[in-house]
Amino acid sequence: MKRPTPRSSLPAAKELRLCWGGRFDAATDAHEHCHAETELVLVTAGRCRIEVAGLSLEGGADTLFVLPAGAAQYQTTLEPTRTTFIGFRVPAGLFDESARILTLAPDEPARLWLEQLCDSQLARPALGTEITRRLLEALLRRLAEIDAAHGRRSQLHPALAEAIARIEQDLSGPWTLGAIATAAGVSESHMGALFAAHCGCGPLQYLQQRRLQHACWLLDNPYLRIHEVAAACGYEDVNYFVRLFRRRFGQPPGRWRAARLTPPRAF
Repeated sequence: MKRPTPRSSLPAAKELRLCWGGRFDAATDAHEHCHAETELVLVTAGRCRIEVAGLSLEGGADTLFVLPAGAAQYQTTLEPTRTTFIGFRVPAGLFDESARILTLAPDEPARLWLEQLCDSQLARPALGTEITRRLLEALLRRLAEIDAAHGRRSQLHPALAEAIARIEQDLSGPWTLGAIATAAGVSESHMGALFAAHCGCGPLQYLQQRRLQHACWLLDNPYLRIHEVAAACGYEDVNYFVRLFRRRFGQPPGRWRAARLTPPRAF
């Protein structure tokens, strides 16, 4: 009897292969060249412009360039720049290889994964092929999620999209209605109207929802104390954070975490 194919991952993902990685740290240009592999280039400092596939893409720190395989590229280094880059082969349909740029927040896990993949190619001995393949697959799936979120924001009013992007980049920041409106370049009343129309709540209510969602993610780490989670979400008063969390999820964060981390009992 033929065994069914597991559905835990796509069969095509087994064809993923990390080919090379490295780092750039200079004030000079990278002259025209071409790779047989898809390349990801993360700018960690400085600013540069890359001409590729008929496009001129420019970005500074936190910019991730996606550069398609087989396309000639030329990097103009606009100021002393540092980048981390990897080249990989990916089966069709698993990842959008079109030339574009993404912005990765400072605490975005994809940044760490890309750095680790680069290190895996520079280390001797190198990490095992299966480990790098799985990490590469996780990175590409995370980038697809970021792409999707960017697509959703691109359909919003530009001021609302800008406000949401600023909030997502700094959830723990000292945001006020005025600060959010200023960041988006509109009045407070206009900002409130945009959030109400598209999100069903005001800017500060949206911020609170996102902070508490982020808290849930942080609570999965058993080594973070509750006051550390609160601070990372922008709440200096841990008691206030606990009250908000209980109101939203029906139980305090400590109990919520315990329920998540305690394995089910076997009968």
